[in-house]
Amino acid sequence: MSTDAPTTALLRGSAVGAVSTALAIAAHGLAGGDVPPASALTLLIAVCSAVGAITGTLPVPTRGPQPLIAALGAGQLAAHTTMTLSVHSHSPSPGLAMLGAHIVATLVCATLVLAAERLFGVVTRVVQVVLSAPAMPVAALIRRFPTTHHLGPNGALLRAGISPRGPPALA
Repeated sequence: MSTDAPTTALLRGSAVGAVSTALAIAAHGLAGGDVPPASALTLLIAVCSAVGAITGTLPVPTRGPQPLIAALGAGQLAAHTTMTLSVHSHSPSPGLAMLGAHIVATLVCATLVLAAERLFGVVTRVVQVVLSAPAMPVAALIRRFPTTHHLGPNGALLRAGISPRGPPALA
C-alpha cells in the first residue's frame, strides 16, 4: 500500500515532536514536579519541534523502526536535557529507573507511531477510493429501451396481459 511519502514523513515528524513534548511534561509531573513555567514550556516545545522537523526530513530509506526509535530517543534526551537545564533540580545524569522508563516509553511510542503510519496508509486509501469518481458514469450503466408508445401508469398491467401470439391460422 503506497501513501504519499512526504505526507507520511510529516506524520512521523509531527508524531515524534508531539510525543517527545508530551512525554517530557508527563514524566516531569509523575516525578513530582510542579507545572513548568511558560519559558520552560516554550523552550521544550521549540526543542521537540526541531527534533520532529529533523525526523520529518529524513530520506525514505531511513524510515524503518530503528531510525524512529533513534529519533524518539533523541527527542527524549533533548527534552530531558531542556527540562533539566530550565526546571529540574536533580542531576543531569539519569538513574537506572529513569533510564529504564525512558527506554520503555521510547519502545511503546515507536510502536504507536508505526501503527499510526500503517493506519494512515489504510485510511488514506479508503478515503481515496470513496472520493474518487467511478470509472464509468452512472448514466452509461442505465440501459434504455426504446418504447413505441407510452401507455401511462397502467402500461405495466396492460403489457402483462397482451400476448404476442395471434389466433390459430386457418389451414
